[in-house]
Amino acid sequence: MARKHGLVSVSSPARWNGQNLLLAGVLLLAIYLIVVPLLFLLWSSFRSAPIGFPSELTLENYASAYGDSRTYALFGTTLVFAVSSSALSLFFGVIFAWLLERTNVPFKEALYALMPVPIAVPGVLFSIGWVLLLSPQIGVINLFLRRVFALEDAPINIYSLPGMIFLEGLHLTPVTFLMVAGAFRRMDPALEEASAVAGGGLFRTLWGVTLRILWPSILAAYIYVLISAMESFEIPGVIGMRAGIHVIALRIYLAASQPPTNYGLVSTYAVSLLLISALLIYFYGKILGQAERFATITGKAYRPKVIDLGVWKYAALAVFAGYFLVTVILPFLVLLWASLLPFYQVPSVPALARLSWENYRAIWEFPKVGLAFRNILIMVLLAPTVTMLICSAISWFIVKSRARGRRLLDILTFLPHAIPGIVTGVSLMWVYLILPVPIYGTIWILFIAYVTGRISFSTRVMNAAMTQLHKELEEASYTSGGSWSRTFVRITLPLLMPAFINGWIFSAIAVARAIGSVILIYSPSTIVVPVMVWELWNNGEVPSTAALGVVMIVFLITATFAAQRLAARKL
Repeated sequence: MARKHGLVSVSSPARWNGQNLLLAGVLLLAIYLIVVPLLFLLWSSFRSAPIGFPSELTLENYASAYGDSRTYALFGTTLVFAVSSSALSLFFGVIFAWLLERTNVPFKEALYALMPVPIAVPGVLFSIGWVLLLSPQIGVINLFLRRVFALEDAPINIYSLPGMIFLEGLHLTPVTFLMVAGAFRRMDPALEEASAVAGGGLFRTLWGVTLRILWPSILAAYIYVLISAMESFEIPGVIGMRAGIHVIALRIYLAASQPPTNYGLVSTYAVSLLLISALLIYFYGKILGQAERFATITGKAYRPKVIDLGVWKYAALAVFAGYFLVTVILPFLVLLWASLLPFYQVPSVPALARLSWENYRAIWEFPKVGLAFRNILIMVLLAPTVTMLICSAISWFIVKSRARGRRLLDILTFLPHAIPGIVTGVSLMWVYLILPVPIYGTIWILFIAYVTGRISFSTRVMNAAMTQLHKELEEASYTSGGSWSRTFVRITLPLLMPAFINGWIFSAIAVARAIGSVILIYSPSTIVVPVMVWELWNNGEVPSTAALGVVMIVFLITATFAAQRLAARKL
């Protein structure tokens, strides 16, 4: 019997058994990494006593949480923050995607390359930069406006819910852009051209035709970033904690890190956030399933008509420039300025005399800086590599085989996208405080958090690449007597290497900037650089925070451009 699409013939029982053993292995691994922590989290939310004490199952934690009116205010604030910031990111993301895909805005290639760069600026450093720009007391922009307009009070206060929404919306814009731009690129523009022939103006066609056709993709992008905003920790942590504006992720962190710790209540909040994210993931999948009804791509070749903006193309270019100014340039410059001073001062001529590189030398003398860099380097090299290898095998079963269990595997590997980073930390804390696996307090619990958090993204990358790999290339190896493992290592992986490397780089960037997933499970011996930035800032050490932040931003932006170059070579 011929082998087809991953099926093996009855005459090859050894190969069949080997593949199914591997499938069972990756299924068990996915269950261990994803399902087990969630079950422990759910169980802990019903416990009546802290870890290590006898307990009975109870609804006391849920009664305590939902019997408190402050909980509903907390959910209301979280909802306003997430919905509003996601809407802001969608607004800019759609505009930028339309300008780059449909118009003659200048320097398109350069703008495409620059759009992912704001993602490389960690949210904690982005918000710290804007605190130094818009703080009522020390904000550079506020002090400038007060001086120019002779104002007594600061005209803008970043320590507010609108300030949080503004920062989160701008920070999420590149994610929305990357999702929506692909939909614009794949859409057949015939209906737009028909509208133009019928006398429809530019904006009438955009509103009445383009956006209506693309609305499932746009709505899916909105829900995707809404999930990201719901779990956001960095910007609410820097802005909201100082202003007393709490969202769910920040409340989980405060409840778990400030004594006395109520672990049952922490788990209850975490379960609530997880259920909201899971519900959004469900709607995300339903919307993507309906997108086929709006498909306009056919087998015929087509080329979109480029809209001539006339002199307005320079205004469009100015919008891009303004966006990069507020998301990358201004935060980086103010952090660079702060990093060159012995103590923070607003820019002035007298302050120029105090500029030096001393902070960059001094940070290496901090007791844990070398350890933090060593730990993050180990994790950046190890976690993405293991994740991509695991996800390559998982994707082969999902895409190429017809083995039983592959649909379950696909669902399991997408589930981590619904698990906020702070929830991952809480669930792993419970697992490894209870199970007799001695990794709590070691770097390996961080490793598991990083791998779990990147499984969803990495499998999507490898699934897309695997669908482009024709089965005949593997069949030739099997015909020559090659085993499945030998074929996978010698044929499949090398052919998938461009996608593997791209996924690895973006996962490495995510690991290097992650805070939420590890903030509750790190120890003094396992501290990493993003957490050290968080600690330095909360301790009021602004120049040291800025120096460490500048080093991080330069490294991450460089890595992002490397990923862009590799993406251009993707097969």
